[in-house]
Amino acid sequence: MKKSVAAAILTLSLLAVQPAFTATAASKPKTTINTTMVALPKLVEAPFFQGAGGGWSETLISKRGIYLVGSSEPTGAPTQGEVISIDPRTGATLWDLPIPSVSDAIATAAILDPSGNIWVAGSAAQTSETPVPTPVPTPSGILNPSGVVITSHPPTRAGLTEISLWEISPAGQLIASYQYDAKTVVLPESILYSKNSFQIVGRDFSIAMDRLGNFSKLIVAQPVPKKTITTVNFKDGLYIWKSYLSKSVIAGVSGWKPTSPGQVVLKVGGRTGHIYGAFKVTNNLLKIDFLIGVGVVVTSSNANGYVISLLK
Repeated sequence: MKKSVAAAILTLSLLAVQPAFTATAASKPKTTINTTMVALPKLVEAPFFQGAGGGWSETLISKRGIYLVGSSEPTGAPTQGEVISIDPRTGATLWDLPIPSVSDAIATAAILDPSGNIWVAGSAAQTSETPVPTPVPTPSGILNPSGVVITSHPPTRAGLTEISLWEISPAGQLIASYQYDAKTVVLPESILYSKNSFQIVGRDFSIAMDRLGNFSKLIVAQPVPKKTITTVNFKDGLYIWKSYLSKSVIAGVSGWKPTSPGQVVLKVGGRTGHIYGAFKVTNNLLKIDFLIGVGVVVTSSNANGYVISLLK
């Protein structure tokens, strides 16, 4: 018994003097991602809308195509709205539809309905025939007192006082057109679609139209300045696309030391926060939008025309 007790005391003594051993898990090396700021890629670049009075107004995205909406000013013809469809895979033009009009018309807003049809809003000039006097036979030997040759006159422009709404198929066919005489100069800025009704909104007016082409009464409102949005975020699966005005260096991004605020687009990991793509907008930014399955579409302009960039 005494030997057993002595052995036990010796064992406890040895355990007491031995240092305790703590298991330490091997730490994983921290992943460092260094992304370089680059220029936006060009899917397509072209003038698109012709004439001094022509220009872009809206970009819409669908899986069928990227639609550019604006107005053109053909030589010797009235100004007209125009819609151009771009293949999001190749940048090729799928179709180009000038919207026919007998008077000056411009396209200034657009939206896609649930079936994929394109609804374009704009304004047009009313056409009015100038009365043409009937020439009276001049008696022999008497000259026309005014000396003016009486000729017929073409329709004259009376101002963009007519609200126009055009429905266009995804294949580029004009399905229908609707007009409302506002009796004052109007400029639609946006279209909202809800419950089979369209709400056309301008800076100082609004009006609704149902799918049968029936317009509501024009509502006149105080002019509201249009807000400029400089920061947008889009959720794309595991990533978040962020676009904003950057005034300083960006952590994790090299090659970006702006001397003045510049627009950037970043692809950021939703869980990690790492920046996996960084792009600078060197042109004049017109619009940035996103559609799942297509990507981020950036519309910009420069001296050569309009540039469409696609980020995935």
